[in-house]
Amino acid sequence: MAAQGKSSLSEVEMNITPLIDCVFLLLIFFMVTTVFQTPPGLKVDLPKAAESDKPPEKDLNILISKEGEMELNGEAVDFDNLEEALKREKEIYNSKVLIIKADKESLHGVVVDVMDAAKAVGIDELAIATDPEEKKK
Repeated sequence: MAAQGKSSLSEVEMNITPLIDCVFLLLIFFMVTTVFQTPPGLKVDLPKAAESDKPPEKDLNILISKEGEMELNGEAVDFDNLEEALKREKEIYNSKVLIIKADKESLHGVVVDVMDAAKAVGIDELAIATDPEEKKK
């Protein structure tokens, strides 16, 4: 009887197939649920500021590159259709705030023209986005 006990112990193997199945299911779950953020179309280098607030999610955002190119909520615009686009986006989002993300090397006149266009369509609040300034040691 003791001989039979030894032989039955040597035949016991651990089945790792369910473990591999679980690992692959977790891998597939993380691959499917991962959200990748797409960078904005224009390359904008924001100026630094000591105090910087994170802008709200549903407000209007306009990017202004150093060359003067503009994007309103991801859509390319120019001065000819800026007021029309601002009015359309304002109605869609029912927003009263325009967040201006202008490159630190962009022309001041372009930013002022955007601010004037925003006021003309009834956008009450304007905010200029900045990156937080790094603390000096």
